[in-house]
Amino acid sequence: MIKELYHQYTRDARTAYVYKYVDTGEWCCEYYENQVVDGEHKKVFSTEELYLNENLAESEADKYVLGMKNFEENKTETG
Repeated sequence: MIKELYHQYTRDARTAYVYKYVDTGEWCCEYYENQVVDGEHKKVFSTEELYLNENLAESEADKYVLGMKNFEENKTETG
């Protein structure tokens, strides 16, 4: 499936990308966490979630980078 990047949210060690799938019209967010891997800082994929619309996807991306939304894989907390 082809997806187009619409927005990127970044704060501290977290990044969220808001995409729209071209063929289905679904919205999704990819969530990343900066972590130290083998002695180097790297952006590590946490998860992807699908949403019903753009507003909801953007709201969840914003919550993630602000530290209000967390996943088990997340190693840092923001404030």
